[in-house]
Amino acid sequence: MPVVAREQMDVVAGALAPCDLVPREAKLALVEAFGVEAVVAYRSDVRELERRAAAGMPPLTRPDVLDLLMSLPLGEPVPADSLGERERRVLKSLPKGAAVRRDGSITRRAAHPVHIDMAFVPGRSWESAMEKAERFTPFCSRAVVVEGTLRRKDDAVLRADFFGIGLLTQQGESVEVVVPPRPFVRRRHTVAGWKFLEDVHRQLS
Repeated sequence: MPVVAREQMDVVAGALAPCDLVPREAKLALVEAFGVEAVVAYRSDVRELERRAAAGMPPLTRPDVLDLLMSLPLGEPVPADSLGERERRVLKSLPKGAAVRRDGSITRRAAHPVHIDMAFVPGRSWESAMEKAERFTPFCSRAVVVEGTLRRKDDAVLRADFFGIGLLTQQGESVEVVVPPRPFVRRRHTVAGWKFLEDVHRQLS
């Protein structure tokens, strides 16, 4: 792991040590998403990962496949002839282990492989860090970790509070939570949201 990446991980780990920003069982990983390098706090779905490994199932990457799977209830058989023509075409390209076809029905097996509690975006400028952190808004809680003294601190606090982005500052070995991140509330389940989890999972593998 590059030195810069290691430093980012250490900074976030230091920020989490004295407070409860994420569940204690969450792990940290450096990932790239939406053109941003961020440290995510995540929890794996161990049962789903074991099921995928046993079935030899790869990460799900195609939006059309995710869209079809989202339309199917987890673990409940659906008559295959109830699917539309487009859905039946996509059905033929489902990865091994994503669903089971039996007796004229299709049963979804695939579920989310991980849960993302928060994305931390390190940066020297709170403006650019927050701009990057906002890209994670539909998917998880967000926080920025800014090195050194905050320029225009009042503006930074106001913007962080308005957008619900956590604002953390690093001074040497000390990390201060200036503005706590707003808890994430999922408004709806989307293909983009599931793909985000699959992309993170693929980088963890």
